[in-house]
Amino acid sequence: MSKTKNRLIGAVIVGAVVLAGAWTLGYAGFGGSPREALPPEPTAEQAPAGAVAVTLENVSLRPVQRTIETVGTLFPFEQVIECAKVEGRVRKIAHDVGDRVKPGDMLLEVDPTDFELSVRQAQRALEVEQAKLGLTEAPTGDFDVSQLPVVVEAGAKAGRAKERLDRVRMLVARSALSKEEMGNANSDARALEAEYQNQILMAKSGVATVQMKQEALAIVTQQLRDTRIVAPRPSASDPNVEMTYAITSRSAAEGSFVRIGTEVFKLVIDRMLKLKVPVPDRYVGEVKEGQKASVKTAAYEKAFEGTVTRINPSVDQATRTFEVEIQVPNPDGVLKSGSFAKAAIVTRRDINTQTVPLDAVVRFAGITKIFLKEGDKARERQVTPGAMTADWIEIASPKLPTGAQVVTSGQSLLSDGLPIFVRHPSGTSTRTASQVEAEPKQE
Repeated sequence: MSKTKNRLIGAVIVGAVVLAGAWTLGYAGFGGSPREALPPEPTAEQAPAGAVAVTLENVSLRPVQRTIETVGTLFPFEQVIECAKVEGRVRKIAHDVGDRVKPGDMLLEVDPTDFELSVRQAQRALEVEQAKLGLTEAPTGDFDVSQLPVVVEAGAKAGRAKERLDRVRMLVARSALSKEEMGNANSDARALEAEYQNQILMAKSGVATVQMKQEALAIVTQQLRDTRIVAPRPSASDPNVEMTYAITSRSAAEGSFVRIGTEVFKLVIDRMLKLKVPVPDRYVGEVKEGQKASVKTAAYEKAFEGTVTRINPSVDQATRTFEVEIQVPNPDGVLKSGSFAKAAIVTRRDINTQTVPLDAVVRFAGITKIFLKEGDKARERQVTPGAMTADWIEIASPKLPTGAQVVTSGQSLLSDGLPIFVRHPSGTSTRTASQVEAEPKQE
């Protein structure tokens, strides 16, 4: 049985081999339907020995807007610290931190009782001095004291004495009176004239006293007004700025006692802010009043537009910078004074600026360089970069040759003077540098 079983297994194996061979012959065209053969794989053009495969792009000319970037601090358009002008106990607080007030709005009131009494006392003292001179109203300007009653009376007496002296002289000349009578009349006239002059001086002194009492009354009246602390009028005005104050600090409370000079409120005009930034002195000739600036803060992604309004005429010797003030409109109050901000001052616009793709620049050990194509070789150039975007970078120096081509890939294998050949960006074929040079260049 075992021998018969072995013969059957061998016959099966032989049959399988015969069938496989027949199928193979049919596929090859020796018995079955003929089929097309697969095309041969294409072969790339042979590159020069030792050359490095690279890609190239042309150096482009682009307009570049120049800006000066710097950082600084936002300040309010105007800041006012309100202090108490009189001593007293605070009777009322009208506004608090965060409130917006207009010029003239009351902020705080000190108890005015003592000052009202002082005003009445000064008024009575003024009336007493006016009564001494026979006046019902306080004198103003260059007051003529000769119209005062006491002066008029003294003048009349002096006039009558002078007339009597003249008559006595006539009678003495006719020998009707003795010279002794003329001496007495002369003495009376001189005495009354002196009294008249004395009354004039006393009247002037009385008028001066009245005016002094007027000033005393004005002082206590002003002190009474100063018990009400109000928002002041801005020292600077701008038709484009909302001249309202925001209260940023309050240092007094109702019932507390304040003294002269005590800080009670801090106010700011924040609908227009001033960004003060230091600018290196090498830009002295580029920054001008009226230039626009883009201002950014950490709180917002969007940029705010500002305008250069002031330029410090001197340079700080310690930092070699000069201060530039940029006004930033803040109509919604989203920007806060005291914030840190970055500014880009827009200066000039260069029309034809040489730029290369960002991939063309190689930075290593503090050196920035590019590789230019010269014939079939790569030439290394150390460059100074300028303005940069996400796609290209400016070559500030040196000036590159007109129509130059720059290597954008393969730089890691390059050195100055090494042969190169250009590969197609898709990687399906290769071209020599001479073939690329013969193609038209894109602007």
